[in-house]
Amino acid sequence: MFGLFKRGGNASSLKALAGHGTVLTGQMELPCRLKAASDSRLDVGLERGSGLSGAMIVVDHTRGLALDVRVAQAKGSDITFDIVRSHDLRGLVPARLGRARDLYNRR
Repeated sequence: MFGLFKRGGNASSLKALAGHGTVLTGQMELPCRLKAASDSRLDVGLERGSGLSGAMIVVDHTRGLALDVRVAQAKGSDITFDIVRSHDLRGLVPARLGRARDLYNRR
């Protein structure tokens, strides 16, 4: 019955994460806790509450990824991002991700 209305597929799309990350926005680096992720969504908890908006980069230190994201929803220190694109930081990266790669290599 669920296959007919496509309700069963959305429940397994978010996978729990237990890693640390950093949100890069402008000249700021904000440490965060990665909670859950899918191919198009990322849930994080900031260590300090901050009003974020617009496009930014999230560095996933555990998986070695830089994620181009946009804020989809913010509620206190919990933020849901829409993932636009992901990049592997363990190899060559575009010049605009040089700061993200340096941050990944520092940790």
